[in-house]
Amino acid sequence: MIQLERIVLLLLFCCCTYVNAQTNTQKNKDSIVDHLKIAAFPVAFYTPETAFGFGGIGIANFWLKNEEIETRPSSVQLGLSYTTKSQFLLYMPFEFYKDDQKWRLLGEFGFYKYFYNFFGVGINSKEEDEETYEVTFPRARLALMHEVIPDFYLGLGYEFDNFRNLKIEEGGTLEASNVPGKRDGTISNVGLQAFYDTRDNIFFPTKGFYIQGNVFTSSKILGSSFSYSKFELDNRFYQKVGKKQVLAANAFVGSSSKNTPFYDLFYLGSKRTRGINNRRFQDNAELSMALEYRFPIAGRFGAVVFGSTGTVAPALKDTFKSAYKNAGGVGVRYIINKRDGVRIRADYGMSSEGGNFYFTIKEAF
Repeated sequence: MIQLERIVLLLLFCCCTYVNAQTNTQKNKDSIVDHLKIAAFPVAFYTPETAFGFGGIGIANFWLKNEEIETRPSSVQLGLSYTTKSQFLLYMPFEFYKDDQKWRLLGEFGFYKYFYNFFGVGINSKEEDEETYEVTFPRARLALMHEVIPDFYLGLGYEFDNFRNLKIEEGGTLEASNVPGKRDGTISNVGLQAFYDTRDNIFFPTKGFYIQGNVFTSSKILGSSFSYSKFELDNRFYQKVGKKQVLAANAFVGSSSKNTPFYDLFYLGSKRTRGINNRRFQDNAELSMALEYRFPIAGRFGAVVFGSTGTVAPALKDTFKSAYKNAGGVGVRYIINKRDGVRIRADYGMSSEGGNFYFTIKEAF
């Protein structure tokens, strides 16, 4: 039986609002964007960490001035939510494409006052040790990428989180642990990023690869409170099967050094491993895999079936002998922007410890 405290999202308000604006470059030389399209809708939700919450999400798709409409559109999302536990979430992910996609600026700005789960560290952490901690932080993610050879991009990346006002349970699992970062701190990391991208659509790919690798190190010069480094490799593959069905696969591997703050550890319960409680298992290394079958139902509605397996360990070499945790589920999709394929996503995933609902914009991967 689905328990109320396991529900992550309950309601989508009954309507979506669309605002379309197109600019003609020949007539409006002052315009910096062409073919602007905006979709916005209100949402209400419930989670055990937030109780009831409400807010809105909007997404703008467009082409920068003089970019061909056959290239990928740039996009900016804006989300704002407030909960009955006085939590606040403001986030703005973005993607900009210029010079026939040879230059890409990707990232996110945000500000959060939020609760996260903590069960301890390691694949053998206990479900009964669950507790939550509250933290307030601004966030910045930036990556400037340039196409070196066709479909292969190389560039610089930056990560910033300023964790403060960290509130943990007195006498709890987190307070008793010796994990770095439990007394606040700033993440300020710089690094190299590379990716290979042959997807036919950034919002709903039906074919192609997306492979991204990141190597980051903390920077005391930029104000980091910690001294650590990390590596990530995110591999995604999409293949159309039949006329409108899509098979999507995701394999992820990540590893970080000692002294990684606990809120930047790798963890299961992400988009790849839906059905496992968020941050249920976390450690310095992760190896996980997910498979998803996407198919239309009728009109703007579609559905998915997904499954995943993954593990965490103190070091990457240990993930090959560590216990793996499995999850799976089903979901419903609704197209809010037919031109670009942007979808609302509502999923229900299950693991051996129960199930969770998820709701957001865009596919999980």
